[in-house]
Amino acid sequence: MKPKTIQLVFGPALVLANVPPSVRQWGPWLGMSLLAVGALFLLRVYRKRRAQRHFLERALLKGAHQAQIEPTADEPTSNTPGPDVTGQLIAMLSVKASREAAVDSLVELGEAGLPQLKQALAQETDARRLQRLAQVCVRMDTAAARQLLVEIAQTANLPARAAALRALSHFATVPADAPLFHRLIEEELQFAQHLLHGMVAAAAELCTALQYELRQCQLRLFGLLLQVYARPIILEAQRGLAHAGGHRQAEALGLLDKLIPRPLYRGLQALLDGNSLGDQVQTFDDLLGSPVPLEPIATTVVRRGLAAFSAWTISLALRQWHPQPATVAYLYPHLQTGQQLIREGAVAVLQRLPEQRPAAYDQFLTLYSAVIPLLMSTLTSTSCVSAPERVRMLKGTALFAETPENILGTIIPIMKEISFEPEQEIFVKGTLGTSLFIVCEGEVGIFNGAQQLATFHKGDFFGELALLDAEPRSATAVAQGPVVAFRLDQEDFYDVMEERSEVLHSILRVLCQRLRHQNEMAQAAH
Repeated sequence: MKPKTIQLVFGPALVLANVPPSVRQWGPWLGMSLLAVGALFLLRVYRKRRAQRHFLERALLKGAHQAQIEPTADEPTSNTPGPDVTGQLIAMLSVKASREAAVDSLVELGEAGLPQLKQALAQETDARRLQRLAQVCVRMDTAAARQLLVEIAQTANLPARAAALRALSHFATVPADAPLFHRLIEEELQFAQHLLHGMVAAAAELCTALQYELRQCQLRLFGLLLQVYARPIILEAQRGLAHAGGHRQAEALGLLDKLIPRPLYRGLQALLDGNSLGDQVQTFDDLLGSPVPLEPIATTVVRRGLAAFSAWTISLALRQWHPQPATVAYLYPHLQTGQQLIREGAVAVLQRLPEQRPAAYDQFLTLYSAVIPLLMSTLTSTSCVSAPERVRMLKGTALFAETPENILGTIIPIMKEISFEPEQEIFVKGTLGTSLFIVCEGEVGIFNGAQQLATFHKGDFFGELALLDAEPRSATAVAQGPVVAFRLDQEDFYDVMEERSEVLHSILRVLCQRLRHQNEMAQAAH
């Protein structure tokens, strides 16, 4: 999503606060109409591929492809691309500048590139990269591409399963595949049962994180239902359940009741109907039977990791996990991950093992003695704020107050920690703004000339509209002493919003609230 698109969508709404009083009497209706149209437009744009083609990169990729398949004097002619070319194209999906060209080239490779595409899908856990990989299969639109997605849907990699199910919704259903999707439905119900039991004993923050994971389970269940039952009815029911109104939800549940088996309906109803946690647990136990003794939910989260849970949930589970000699090996992959949220939690576990779990620490030493000194010397964070605290800081801002922490965890990698000297200007009135700032330490003054308009302290944020509308700053921000802050840049933030609609929804709510407040003030003044 380009900055100009955001400006076109939200620009008229954002300037309503500055219109003359004579115009403000019709401002509320116009503003809300513009915002509604803008929201619909923005949501549509986010669901489409970017139209811009990178001609030069496309040509380079074609040249690399031709060079790879051109036979040498000692080799027979072959039209099958080498694995290096396919691997490079898959890697280019993570690079914004070459993403579209890489997708086009992978589609042109066709079935020859499917083995490596399958391997990449099976191993990947990042939702954004998974969606791009799955989109290649959709663009191919062949029976072999569909079969690849069916196979990925059967793996234990739940983010990959979710991406595969979304992609499969673009293909016609195959009745012969119904038994395997029925099996996956039962598997997801059992997973939901385990989450519900885990939530009973979990601390409040982990319980909230597991509720998010339960919602992801619900989405996968609907993706599976689309492969077995009448799609128009399932889609209509899913849209109805997305509404907060009880009447729409009751109608949606009624549609499902007439379509799917009664036991499955009862399970979905328990998840969707707002019952108490105890009632949900009882319903699932009645349907699936009392579960065999389950491992603690924190152990399950740590064991399965990113292949089943978000980084935020894993981070919380690590802090509540009690490793045993038989399970302490689950810690090692989390010490190696590139996810700061998880790595910090894993380091904290390792640091407390010698005192709190000496037997587990001895076992870990036996397994990984050679790497522990290196891990402890390289994994210590130098940031003034830990990754979980960053998530909570984001949650404390108006822009992200309604966004689940599990989603905010995906913003952590784009938060840049920066320092300012006393009296240093952070930005100047009249300059173009493209960043939001969150104060980590110190104070920041906002000035219009010599007049101080506001002071921001730790946890406060400012410059937020620059994330949406790259217009000149209306004031100057100055460090009132030493300041450490986090900066979110516009382009990085758009990349997150493109794949995380929850972030976009939160911003729309905040803009609506601000516009409504401005309209109320205008009406009162009039």
